[in-house]
Amino acid sequence: MVGTFTLNKRKSIIGAVKARILKKTYKFGIEIPQEVSDAKRIDDANGNRYWQDAIAKEMKEVEIVFKILHGDKRVPTTYQQIRCHIIFDVKMEDFHRKARYVAHGNMTEASKTLTYASVVSRESVRIVLTHAALNDLEVKSADIKNTYLTDPVTEKIWTILGPEFGEDAGKKAITVRALCGLKTAGAAFSNHLADCMKTLGY
Repeated sequence: MVGTFTLNKRKSIIGAVKARILKKTYKFGIEIPQEVSDAKRIDDANGNRYWQDAIAKEMKEVEIVFKILHGDKRVPTTYQQIRCHIIFDVKMEDFHRKARYVAHGNMTEASKTLTYASVVSRESVRIVLTHAALNDLEVKSADIKNTYLTDPVTEKIWTILGPEFGEDAGKKAITVRALCGLKTAGAAFSNHLADCMKTLGY
C-alpha cells in the first residue's frame, strides 16, 4: 500500500515537471506570450510594444495569404477548414521578438501526391565550399524572407480569422498562397523556386 502510494506520488511529480518543461513560458529571461492577448499584457507590464510590434509586422507580411470573404460570400464546398495561430519566439542574436503565423496542417487530409521537400546535405555543402576555395570563388548566400508566402498554395483550405487580424477578426477567408504549417508548403516552394531558377537561366 505504501509502495503504491509512493509510486503514484512520484509519477504525479514527474508529470508536473514534464508539463513545466514542455510549456515554454520564458526564453533568455524574457516572458513569451501563449496567445495574442498575452502579448499586450506583457508589453504593458514592461512599458514597451515589442511583442505587439512583432505581431503587427508578421500580420502585414501574411495578409497576402488570405482572400477575405465579405458579405454573403460562402466558402466553396471543396475547401477544408483549418485553424491558424501565432508562434512566439525570442531571437538569440539581439533578443528581438519574433511572431510567426502558422497553420494547423494536421487538420487537412494527406495529399495523394508527394509533398516532401528535400534539403541539401552537409556533404554537398562541403563539396561546394571546397570547390570554391580551390578555384578562388566568392561564396554568397541569401535569405528569402517569409519563404512560403512567395508561392501559390496547392491545398484548398479556409479559416476563420483570429484577433490578430483586428477589424477582420471573425471573418472567413480562403488561402491563396502557401502558409507555414501546411503539408504541401515545402514542396510548393521548392517547385516555385525551381521554376524561377529555370526562368533566370540557371
